Formats: sequence, C-alpha cells, structure tokens
Amino acid sequence: MADKMEKLVGTMMLRLGFEKLAEGAKTVNTAVLKQLLQANLMPLSHPFVVATLDELKDTVGFSYEAVCAIFLKIKQNVADKTMDERLELFKQYDRNNDGFISKEDLKLCLREDEYYEEDELAVVIELVMKFGDLNDDGKLNYFEFLNCMQDETM
Repeated sequence: MADKMEKLVGTMMLRLGFEKLAEGAKTVNTAVLKQLLQANLMPLSHPFVVATLDELKDTVGFSYEAVCAIFLKIKQNVADKTMDERLELFKQYDRNNDGFISKEDLKLCLREDEYYEEDELAVVIELVMKFGDLNDDGKLNYFEFLNCMQDETM
C-alpha cells in the first residue's frame, strides 16, 4: 500500500511539473525532462541517470507517459543496492566525475593497476572503446560499462 501511495505521489508531482513546464504542449524536450527529474529529487549526476539521459539525447519530445516511465525506471535503479559494487567500480574509473569513462580516465586507471605494460595501454584502451563504446561517442556511459563487464570476449 505504501509503495502504491509513494508511486502515486511521485507521479502526481511529475504531472504538475509537466503541465507547468510544457505550457500546453503534449511533449517536453530533454532540458525539461532533466528539470522534472531534478525537481523530483533524482540525482542528475548518478551514473544511471547520466547514462539514461545519454541514451535519450536524440529523442525530440517526451510525452507525460514517457516521462513517468523514465522517472520510475530511474527511481527503481538508483534505489537498487545490488548494483553498488559495479557502481563503485564505475565511479573509480570515472576520474573527472562527469558520468562517463573517457580514454584518459581509462588510461589513468589502467596505469595505476600496473597490470599492462606502458606500451600495451594504447592497444587495450582502443579495444575497450572499439567493443564497449556502443554509440561511438568516444566514452563509456554506465550502461556501456556494464555491458563491458558482462562481455566475456573483452
């Protein structure tokens, strides 16, 4: 019962925010989506949120139903403590705390691990990016990082 009430209150706040920010339109853009998430206490710097927004960056408009689905998905995953170990590892690799692992972040971490020789680093980094960077933007978001961890060929 409490879970249903919490979900109802959360979506009610989204509805009010959506109506106010959409100004009569049926959809909102990514900037408004971020405002709605932030107004509803979603941590925009959380790697799951950053990755979700990165995956949605080319979407033109979000209906109220889409905003609710995104909000509930983010809320559930941010609260999911079973991912803490992977999240902490991601944060260790994300040296500049921008929600992505860049080639430079990867280089710093791999150099510190001292597993690879210095002359091997560039090759390893290129392979990780080639197979891990699914959207070819030159960095790994949290979802791409999780895929790399599960990919047995890497």
